[in-house]
Amino acid sequence: MNFNNYDMRILERIRHFDQMFCLSERMLLGRERLYPMKQKLAELFAADQKIKQAQRPERWQQLKTLTFFAIAAFLLMSLVNAIQHSYGMLITTLGSAGILGLNLCQSWKEQHIEVMEDTFFGLLLLLFTGYILLGGNHGFALLWVVFVPFMFMTMIDLKKGLTLSIYFLLLLFLTFHGPFRVLVRFPYPETIRYRFPMLYLVDCVMSFYIVQRLVFDRYRLLDAQVQLRKASFVDAATGLQNRSSYTRFVSETDPSTFIRLSVIYIDVNGLHELNNRLGHAAGDEMLRFVAEACVKQFPQAHVFRLGGDEFLILCPVGTKEEVQRWVEQLNATVEAAGYTIACGVESRMDHFDIEDMVSIADARMLENKADYYRARDRRKR
Repeated sequence: MNFNNYDMRILERIRHFDQMFCLSERMLLGRERLYPMKQKLAELFAADQKIKQAQRPERWQQLKTLTFFAIAAFLLMSLVNAIQHSYGMLITTLGSAGILGLNLCQSWKEQHIEVMEDTFFGLLLLLFTGYILLGGNHGFALLWVVFVPFMFMTMIDLKKGLTLSIYFLLLLFLTFHGPFRVLVRFPYPETIRYRFPMLYLVDCVMSFYIVQRLVFDRYRLLDAQVQLRKASFVDAATGLQNRSSYTRFVSETDPSTFIRLSVIYIDVNGLHELNNRLGHAAGDEMLRFVAEACVKQFPQAHVFRLGGDEFLILCPVGTKEEVQRWVEQLNATVEAAGYTIACGVESRMDHFDIEDMVSIADARMLENKADYYRARDRRKR
């Protein structure tokens, strides 16, 4: 088949567009592959930050211990450098110990964890950059770089440790095999120049793999602990705060913060009989209904299930008359569903002794409950 020049140009353009389409497709596929990695990295950093916030006191102790060990190590190296008359290295090790010591003293009272992390980051960045370029201690100081990835990512900060590790990895390749070779002031052996960057690469990859597993495992453990702690203060049947939560509320609340306070003590009538007649599922349904009715009627109050058929409402709003009207509306809502409750109310505008108010409301609830059963017995006769 013969093609003229016009046909050849058309075929050439088709091939060109086909190549462009294939290139665009490969770029899109590459971005799709990178997106899960980017998302995973974001999740890792977020998990690490949540762990750091939840374990701030432990982090301070860990960072303080690490600083003491680092100061001791620098002082020990200073002694060795002095014995070997390596005065350049002596200045760097003594200076590093002094910087860490001053930073620890300044951060001790206020526990400035972030300041100490930044000090470690800047110190190691400058110190090991100098060791790599100048070949301190006849090149031996280069070996200290291998401790950076795992130590920094686990004991100081994951994101800063990863940044520092990547920086040293690039620096090693650029100084030993790239344009930064002119900056190196020590004649490293060829074995070191070729093997050490690869060793450090393996060190970074293995450290990051181990650390990210540790972070996600610690985050799952922390999340389980948080959920367990929340569950210990929540009633499983109704979803309300339980007696432990009420005890914590009383111990942690300053009564002087209240302008007014009403305590409503509630007991569900006939729960035991309903459980015996229709089963515990019916009893649980009644408790859930009463709990939902309490929350809807008193949306600004703290509602607790103290156990069994007893509920407690601590309402910081409303006058005595308003609270009494809300209680009557709650009674009407519960009775419309075929249930009944006994209530006792104590309202005050001063002298907010919560335990005393609960005792008074409880006594009034018992009187109301006794009246209910006496009236029921009269109806049966």
